[in-house]
Order: sequence, then structure tokens, then C-alpha cells
Amino acid sequence: MSIVEYFDHPFRKQDKEHFKHLVQVALADGIIENSELKMLHQLGRNMGLTGAEMDELLEIEKRSEYNPPYKLARRFKQLYGIVKMILADGNISNDEMRLTHKLALTSGFPEIEVPILLTFLIDGIRNGEEEENLFIRYKERRKSL
Repeated sequence: MSIVEYFDHPFRKQDKEHFKHLVQVALADGIIENSELKMLHQLGRNMGLTGAEMDELLEIEKRSEYNPPYKLARRFKQLYGIVKMILADGNISNDEMRLTHKLALTSGFPEIEVPILLTFLIDGIRNGEEEENLFIRYKERRKSL
């Protein structure tokens, strides 16, 4: 860990950690396709990461400890990004699905809810629904459970 990382804002650290998870999801099938790499760079830019930071994080192969965000909205946003990543190449492998399931659990989503949530996100993204609308629908569904 470099000295600069000690001074990173907690949200910045979470974004970098989330980017690493996106890389792990992209690598779950053994290769990062061009479409996945393009998606990684798009999501990284949306998080405010520089090209150099993304390249460095892409190279890191070690697993690091994950500290999920406290707020449901940020956890949902991160899971949305992960699901979007596994859909980037048009195929969802069993390895990608297992890793996404594990990351959802690690993020604090209840085990009983994760399969339903992942199906909900996959269907929503495939149908072109925006993240904000999916989050609103998810919160409404969650109240009824």
C-alpha cells in the first residue's frame, strides 16, 4: 500500500475496492473480453478513477479485504455495476454468477434475498432499465418481504 492510499477518502477506497471486484467478475471466466474492458473503463471513469489508477488496479491480482458501504443505495449501486459487468460480454458463466452471488452476500444482502435480487437486476439491465428506477422498485419489493 502506498503512502497516498492512507490519505484517500473512505469513499475513494471503497470505489477502488469495488473496481477490483469488477475486475474479478470480468476475470471469472478466465479472460477479460474487449467489451468487458470497455465496461471496466467506463465504470472506473464514473467512479472518478484515472486511467493510471485503473491500469494499476487491473494488474493487482491479490485479494484484499472488502469493506462494503453502509448505505443500501451504495451497496445496490455496486451490485448493479457488478451485474452490468457480467452482462457486458452477453454471456453469464456459472463462475461469474457464483462470484456475483458471493459479492452480494459480502456486501450485506440477505442470503435468502440474493437469488431474487440478482434475477431482478439481470432482467432489469437486459430490459434497459436505469439503476435509479431499479433501486426504487427494489426498495418497494423489499418492504413487502
